[in-house]
Amino acid sequence: MKLLYILFLCAFPFGIAISQNIDVKKYTIYIELNDETDEIWVKEIINFDRLNEEKEFALDFVNLKSNGKGMVVDTVHQNNEYNEFEHINDSLFIQTYNNDINQNVTIYYHGIPNDGLIIGENKFGDRTFFGDNWPNRAHHWFACVDHPSDKALIEYHVTVPKKYKVIANGSLKSIDTTMQNYNMFHYNSSHELPTKVMVIGVADFKTKEFESVYNTPVSGWVYKNQASKALYDLELASQVLNFFIDYIGPYPYEKLANVQSTTRYGGMENAGCIFYDEDALNGTRSSESLIAHEIAHQWFGNSASEEDWEHIWLSEGFATYFANLYLKQIKGEKIFLNQMESDRQRVVSFYKNFKSPLVDSNYVDLEDLLNPNSYQKGSWVLHMLRLQLSDSLFRESIRKYYDDFKYGNANSKDFQSVIETVTGKEWDDFFNQWVFSEGHPQIKIEGKISNSKIVFEVRQTNQAFEFPLTIRLNLTNGTYEDVQLLISDLKQNFTFQTKSKVKNYLLDPKVELLFEQVK
Repeated sequence: MKLLYILFLCAFPFGIAISQNIDVKKYTIYIELNDETDEIWVKEIINFDRLNEEKEFALDFVNLKSNGKGMVVDTVHQNNEYNEFEHINDSLFIQTYNNDINQNVTIYYHGIPNDGLIIGENKFGDRTFFGDNWPNRAHHWFACVDHPSDKALIEYHVTVPKKYKVIANGSLKSIDTTMQNYNMFHYNSSHELPTKVMVIGVADFKTKEFESVYNTPVSGWVYKNQASKALYDLELASQVLNFFIDYIGPYPYEKLANVQSTTRYGGMENAGCIFYDEDALNGTRSSESLIAHEIAHQWFGNSASEEDWEHIWLSEGFATYFANLYLKQIKGEKIFLNQMESDRQRVVSFYKNFKSPLVDSNYVDLEDLLNPNSYQKGSWVLHMLRLQLSDSLFRESIRKYYDDFKYGNANSKDFQSVIETVTGKEWDDFFNQWVFSEGHPQIKIEGKISNSKIVFEVRQTNQAFEFPLTIRLNLTNGTYEDVQLLISDLKQNFTFQTKSKVKNYLLDPKVELLFEQVK
């Protein structure tokens, strides 16, 4: 079989690729799980469109490793005939035999997942099975184009011992209980998803239906040990969901299941079935911000997904800021501003050692992008944008951005274009400075007070950013005056007259600017 021509365009420096040959439309996965072994047996049907004349295409799929883990492909079929295939270097190359644009192939395989589908025990010693695909680990347990730009429908038929319940993306269509020792759960998603949030979860769950929101079912799926505490925490999901629907737009999926899990991350925003770390749910509701963050991802990251990984702030920065806006609504302005101050310090500290722009294409590993740039700086960009736009225009922009790119993909320029459409003006300066360039203003300021006059000398010690800076002048008569400086050069002087003598001054009293004060 001839496999010498280039089949895909590399997206990352470590080998996962975006297929140029096909556009996957749907994955249908029949998977059998058991308690005797970690080995899985799978029949997978992939429906796809051919994008060119080549009859050979490749899927991301981990092959058998020296540790005995990985997948072994038994056969590949098309139209009830055997297909030639080659499974090497974590890619499955398949030869098709017809000229149709839309085609199906069926892959039979088995093996022990090395990653992606986590099979083990929870903290109580009970056996669990959880998909854990982010960022590109889905191909450890099913063949796919493992990149957020190639979204597809997903359907599962999950066969498990009778003691287990199964949660997955989409709607539960049926449970086949006719087998002697096993049940088969059938889920089907009606919306295309990126592989990073396609999952199943299997455990001896206790479940509870919470208050539905705009006809969206909301539920909790938790371990039976300490179930009441975990369910108490997860009940917050209904009010969080209500806030985001009102602010952003209709919820994009069939349900919102909130699932206690044993996986890698503290929270994982899987589409319609969010996984939370087993220790994050303790009955104190200390994970309210985490719950809000993961629910915000249902709109940003899951439905409106980043086009490629360097635009991950469109997922993580958005989820961080909208979780903060939720806290503002529920707990008040002071809590919100305290959180923004804390986030600002994280950005400043991170920049001391890692100098990269918000849109960063120089990462080595995708895990490197899980940093304060993607989360807290991305959140701060939205915060400053909201303050410059006004609440109403910001909300209009967010709603339009989501509506334009729901169930699709976007990049940072797409978001900028939406802002420009809503406001009717260009935003190149803002985005070039805060999104596409590294750093933040580093300000050294000296105030010389003389009776009711103060002179400020403002220096930028790194580079010349352009921004408004508010300074609060605390006066000896017990009042204060806020003055705004428009900074654009490395060194500027400003003089202000006040009603009374200035006692002292405070930079950015209303927490409006991402900056660092240098002594």
